[in-house]
Amino acid sequence: MSTERRRVRSRSAVAAVALAAALVAVAPGVGLADTAPEETDATERVVAALEESPVLVDPSFAGALPEDLAQEWSDRIEESGVPLRVLAVPLIEGGDWNGDPGVMAAAVHDRIGGEGHYLVLDGGRLSGHDLTAAGGETPGNAFYGAATVSREMDYDAPAADQVERAVEVALSEDPEGIYSAAEDQRERGFFDWYYSLGWGWATLSMLLPWIVAALALGGLGTGVYYWRRPRRVPSLPQHAAFDNADRARRDDLSDRAARELVELGERLSGAVPLAGEDDALGALQEALDAHAAARRIHDALPAEPELVDVAGVLVLLDMAEDHLERATRPAARRRSAPLRSHCYANPLHGTDTKVTRWREFGGSRHVSVPLCGPCARAVRDRRRPMVLSARHDGREVPYFEVPAEESVWAATGFGALRGDLVARVLRGDHAGRER
Repeated sequence: MSTERRRVRSRSAVAAVALAAALVAVAPGVGLADTAPEETDATERVVAALEESPVLVDPSFAGALPEDLAQEWSDRIEESGVPLRVLAVPLIEGGDWNGDPGVMAAAVHDRIGGEGHYLVLDGGRLSGHDLTAAGGETPGNAFYGAATVSREMDYDAPAADQVERAVEVALSEDPEGIYSAAEDQRERGFFDWYYSLGWGWATLSMLLPWIVAALALGGLGTGVYYWRRPRRVPSLPQHAAFDNADRARRDDLSDRAARELVELGERLSGAVPLAGEDDALGALQEALDAHAAARRIHDALPAEPELVDVAGVLVLLDMAEDHLERATRPAARRRSAPLRSHCYANPLHGTDTKVTRWREFGGSRHVSVPLCGPCARAVRDRRRPMVLSARHDGREVPYFEVPAEESVWAATGFGALRGDLVARVLRGDHAGRER
């Protein structure tokens, strides 16, 4: 097959997936919700794209993995005859496949069947999964390709270089041998003087204590095994468990928002600002506006609301609470009641935040936003934090990746980027653009 025909086929695959996503987005909501879970739809779209090309690059990775490189990898894989597939797809905890590359690979392979090797790139991490026709997983081409990258590059290299090396190893005649050589080279770098004593002596002196310990532990483990006689159960992705947990959490937060809306409304109706202080009157009016915005969002929630909208109600109630505190305190103590900042990555993480510099993956741009402790550490370690997801164009994405003109939460970062969140909600931005 010529390179031009492969490019045409790749473009057709992308167009087909885009068309399928658009049809899912505009189809009647009730029918889709009753017929198939969201994860199944996402898996089927990935499978449809892989039927046209063994390399699937999500648009969010387009800058790090250019189209010409993806086409080159696709050509090499097809010419080799190895059932290797490359998936560069952002994974979100709580979204499709619960953010687990192994779960995604198992779900996709379950529909494709046969033997398959999957290289999955999520953020800065590359993992390999080798699945048999029976559904089991065993180390193979993809595993040794990804493991070789971890030994040679420690995941510090650009994403394109990581995938290029992983594909090269996975398509080679001896992937395990290449990985073993990389492992030996990394271990020998610091202990060259030790290996100079002689391979036999060095190996024996290094392994002898471990052999003794392994024999002792093995004997203990064998005794425990025969005592308890565990029965092996196949490990399969339990997607329903995650769906049920997400639904329970959403319902709990929705009930909490309803209670706090009523309680705070009663306190606001009886609040009396300090007489003669314009700042106190202004703070009380801001509290009333924030409470009115929270009520407007809450009253428009459907029977099964999106978690991002429930989070918006809670954030607006926190804003109203802060303004109420400032309105009822003397001017000398008003500074001790500052307005809290929610975590930009996920406002449900709370308000114990610190302004942190967040640099985009695969680029040089950055933004300074308030982040909670775990999210700040993830950003500093160049890992994807546990972000709040939102539904857009038929798939789960980080809420801040939704176009600003379509989401008041993305446009303001739940108040972390702009101070006009309340004004936008009161003038109807949320109802007019997201509903």
